[in-house]
Amino acid sequence: MSKPEKGEVAYRVVLVVEDEFLIAMELESALTHGGFRVLGPASSVNQALDLLAKQRPDAAVLDVTLGHEKVTPVAQLLTSWDVPFILATASDAAELARHDVLAKVLNLGKPTDMKRLVEVVRSL
Repeated sequence: MSKPEKGEVAYRVVLVVEDEFLIAMELESALTHGGFRVLGPASSVNQALDLLAKQRPDAAVLDVTLGHEKVTPVAQLLTSWDVPFILATASDAAELARHDVLAKVLNLGKPTDMKRLVEVVRSL
């Protein structure tokens, strides 16, 4: 991340959507230590949409399967806003291909390499 100009905020906001508590905390910790401010973590589509109604993030990290629902409504909103996002999911390529909004998105997989995650989010 480049040094902010005078009056600019020194961090970017990253939405985290992950329903597994320990993984969500690990993502939040890695991103926070990487210099980002985390919005969430949200554990459901509704929770994520509620957060997005209040604040527009600079980027997002999404799990695909949240309990019995898919994260696609969140991905569609982010796409409509031109907010870049990556996936951190155990879903395979065939599953992701079923959802146009997810089909070509980088998936870091699970378990997620947290150092790579921070590097990729910085590059978004």
